[in-house]
Amino acid sequence: MGAYWFKVEKDSQELFEEWTVYGQKFVRDRVGQEHYMYMDLSTFDVTPGLVFMDINHPLEGSPHPHQTAEEYIKRGCTLLLIQHLVSSIRHYREVYDSLLKKLEGLPLDYMIIPTVPAKIVRPEMVRYFARKGCPFLCIEVNNVTDFAHVSWEWLAQAQGHKRIPLTIFVKDSENTNENYPELWSSLCNRYDIIRLTDLQDDEVVSGQNLKDSGIFPHKGSFITGGQADYNLSLKQKVPLFDEQAKFRYHDAVPNVTVMNGKVKQVNQKVVDREPGSHLTVKVHKHFV
Repeated sequence: MGAYWFKVEKDSQELFEEWTVYGQKFVRDRVGQEHYMYMDLSTFDVTPGLVFMDINHPLEGSPHPHQTAEEYIKRGCTLLLIQHLVSSIRHYREVYDSLLKKLEGLPLDYMIIPTVPAKIVRPEMVRYFARKGCPFLCIEVNNVTDFAHVSWEWLAQAQGHKRIPLTIFVKDSENTNENYPELWSSLCNRYDIIRLTDLQDDEVVSGQNLKDSGIFPHKGSFITGGQADYNLSLKQKVPLFDEQAKFRYHDAVPNVTVMNGKVKQVNQKVVDREPGSHLTVKVHKHFV
C-alpha cells in the first residue's frame, strides 16, 4: 500500500495517536522521498492484528490447511501459531522439516509451536526447537501423574542458552479437583524453569505471552519497527461501553484485515493470497 499515515483513537477519549506505515512496517519518521498519503479511518475502530494459536482448528492435521488459514485471516489473525505434535523421540527433526514443507505457501505469517507429551519430552528437544526459533515449547499433560515422568531440572538446564519458555497443555481439563496452574507455577519456581506467564488455553495469545516468547515487538501491537498489521471494524452507530467494546473486538470479525502493510481480507473475502512467511524468534523474553 506504499507510504501513508493514519490516526487511531486512544483510550476512548478525544485523543489520537498517529501511525506511519512505510512498506511492511510502522516507522517513526518519514523514510525516503515518497509522498505520504493520509488515510482517513474515522469511520472505523482500528485494532492491532491478532496473534492466534490454532487450538480450535489445528492446521497440522487439516486436509485443507490453506483454507483453514484463510478462515483465521477472516477473524483478524495476522500471525498464526501452529501446534506441532511431537510423537517420536528419534525422528522429530525429520518430522519437523516435513511439516515446514507442508505449510509452504500459507496465506498468512506463521510460527511453529512444538507440543510434546510429558512422557517423551527430552532436553535435546528443548535445545533443538530453541535453535529453530520456535517461540515456546508446550508440554502435553494428560493428568497430574504425568508431572512425575519429566526430568524438570534437565529441561531447565536445556533452556539456558536460548531461554525458550515452556508451558503446559492440560488434556485433563474436565478434572476440576486439580489446580494445574498452581502446580505448574510451583514446579517452575522449584526448578527455575523459564515459562510463559499465562497458560495458553485460549486462541488469542495474551500480550504478556507475546513478550515472554519474543513475538513482541514484531507482531501483535502498534509499535514503531513492528509489522504493519491491523484490523478495521466499522464503528457502531450506537456507542458501546468500554467493556462491551472489548468483548466485541475479541469475538467479532473485522471488515478489513491488513498484514505487513497489505490488505488481506475485505468484508470476509480474502483478496490477497500471497504467501506469508514462516517466522522465527531470535531473542526470547527480550523485553521482559
